[in-house]
Amino acid sequence: MRILELTGVVRPATTTRGQRFIQQVLSYSPLLQTLMNFKLKATEHNYRPAAGSQAVGARALAANYTPSNMTPAAVLSGVLSAHGFFIKFDQSYKTDVDLGIGIEMDQWYEDNLDDKAYDTAKAIEALIISGSGTGNNMAGLDVILDGDNNVPGLGITMVIDALTGSGLSGDSFDLTSSDNYDTFLEQTDKWKEEVEGADAIICNRSVAARLTTIARIKHALDWSKSEFGNRIAVVNGLQIMPVDDDIITKAEPDNAGTPVNETTSLYVFKNAEGLWNINSNSGLAFYDHGELDGEQQEGVGFEFRAKNEIKRKRAIRRVRNLKV
Repeated sequence: MRILELTGVVRPATTTRGQRFIQQVLSYSPLLQTLMNFKLKATEHNYRPAAGSQAVGARALAANYTPSNMTPAAVLSGVLSAHGFFIKFDQSYKTDVDLGIGIEMDQWYEDNLDDKAYDTAKAIEALIISGSGTGNNMAGLDVILDGDNNVPGLGITMVIDALTGSGLSGDSFDLTSSDNYDTFLEQTDKWKEEVEGADAIICNRSVAARLTTIARIKHALDWSKSEFGNRIAVVNGLQIMPVDDDIITKAEPDNAGTPVNETTSLYVFKNAEGLWNINSNSGLAFYDHGELDGEQQEGVGFEFRAKNEIKRKRAIRRVRNLKV
């Protein structure tokens, strides 16, 4: 489901201020507007990945197939990571806001909440994609799909070197050269085939701009719209969901013996529940004045509790070693 739908189930905003804040968060994030893989899960939860290892055999006429046991995969445990903020606001200033008096108090307060909404949107994107996974922090996709370790329970890394099968030489797939555009679109078709029903790409804004240029030149560009009415570029049949360059950086190592940190990654996936889920029991939970007990009673709070969960081998692929 979409994050706004999940929020409506578990923690719908009860005040105009809260509703406006959530809408502002979404307006600043094409990723959160478009993702449809949020799933309601408890703080502590279990799941069983499906590795899919059953082979197709042959049989003689009038004979049965040799049976094979379908052993259930081990149950894996998960815990939601909690991230948010709490802002205390003196009762006297709150009264000024409520009464519409004070020196520019209303506008100052709304401007600050708008800035906080922007920061919150970018922080949630960063948690989903590049969360460190250390301490109490959520593990992002680039930690789970690091290329060195298998995804838990699935036995593969789900990471592809963009050069593999391209026929190109060098230490990276160079998208600064227009000579490689056709090859890139061919490679994209190969990457799509590794993901069940692939229909979306997450990448940084530099890659998104380059993909749009390639698709425009090669007549592979289309457009759709988000629920907010914003245009979404569709390249080679894949919706492009851009995030900032400091979330998916352009400073990943290439394939040189002494790597040069000048490449980046993109993520090809199916935008739906069941393959790659973002588990949550909060959605975008906003707490207005008077909705938190005790010491926090006169404050404004927000919390996002979530965990990335990859359940299937064909859920997602990280394509690394792209130079833009």
